[in-house]
Amino acid sequence: MVGNDMKAFLRDTRGVTVIFGTLLLILITIIAASSVAFMISTAQKQAMDLESHKTSVENENLKIVSIMPIGDGSRLESIDLKILNLNIEDSYISSISVNGGYFLHFKAYESSDVFDTYRDYPAVYSANRRLKIPATKSKTIHLNFSDIMVEGTETIGTSAWTNNSIDFTYSLEKHPWPAYGEVPYEYHVNYLSNGTECIETGNFSIDDDERQITFFGSDFGGNLTNTTDYNISYTIDFTSYAGMAPYENEALKVEIITSYINVFKELFTPPMPVAEVQFKVEYLQDGNGTQTPHSYLILDASDSTDADGFITSYNWAVWKDSGNGTVILYNYNLPGMVVRPMNIDPYLDQNVTIDLELTDDDGMTSRLSQVSGNLTIL
Repeated sequence: MVGNDMKAFLRDTRGVTVIFGTLLLILITIIAASSVAFMISTAQKQAMDLESHKTSVENENLKIVSIMPIGDGSRLESIDLKILNLNIEDSYISSISVNGGYFLHFKAYESSDVFDTYRDYPAVYSANRRLKIPATKSKTIHLNFSDIMVEGTETIGTSAWTNNSIDFTYSLEKHPWPAYGEVPYEYHVNYLSNGTECIETGNFSIDDDERQITFFGSDFGGNLTNTTDYNISYTIDFTSYAGMAPYENEALKVEIITSYINVFKELFTPPMPVAEVQFKVEYLQDGNGTQTPHSYLILDASDSTDADGFITSYNWAVWKDSGNGTVILYNYNLPGMVVRPMNIDPYLDQNVTIDLELTDDDGMTSRLSQVSGNLTIL
């Protein structure tokens, strides 16, 4: 009788079902709790990343501390901008515009005036290859209004080409693509011995993808030899500025756009030259006691102004007609706000021309001849 009761008890699965159901419910609860925790953790991380990005955007702070424009007497040829990063994180410049025109490519350097390099070439920056301004440091950007042309050259040694009846393949070390990506370029291959250019068809081919040049052996129609090394030169041209170069006496509105889409602006206004010519007479006593009048000029630029700073230098240029042509007395190398040019008699000399060049604390320059015209004494 006891044995039958035990067998009946063992065959009863109702308790097992209850236990299994309870365990399953606990497992489902744990999985659900884990999923909720994971979702909360992911949401928290995204929120923290978003807050960190927002903080980085808000803390970014670049300052254009100086500008050095260089012109040809009419329009600007280039501008050097010194950029200071006031933040504790690096910044990356995506774009630069001057007076509404954008620079597609530009170069940069630090304090040594030596341009940045990359893979033995000058580094050329763009929206695709952004310039880093290190945290708490400065960088000078060189902006060219004309196209940027860079060149490279390398010598191909043929000592391994022992049989010039077969092809010879050489791995190029200065191929421009590792430095600039798949940019268009021109190349020329010359005999090192006499500089004569080699003809590509039937003589050699260049594999850009593999960065290799193959000289065709004589059995394959080539006529190059292994008795000389060869030089290969590369030329790469980058479009620099999309627009017309500003005039030298124009105000310059500069905008720096970073990878965070922050825009840092600065307006640089050239100084306003104002010049006055004064006729003076002084009496000089001769050795015999006779006083003789001597006339001279005083050039006065004290009324010149600078709207966004102060004037740092005044330089005068003076030309006069000698009867046999124009004589340059000063070629913007007579410094001073108020000066007395020598070797000019205002009553005897004719066709005297005077110009004034000013430079302000931002490096902006202007000339009287560009604003209102030269002063002339007939």
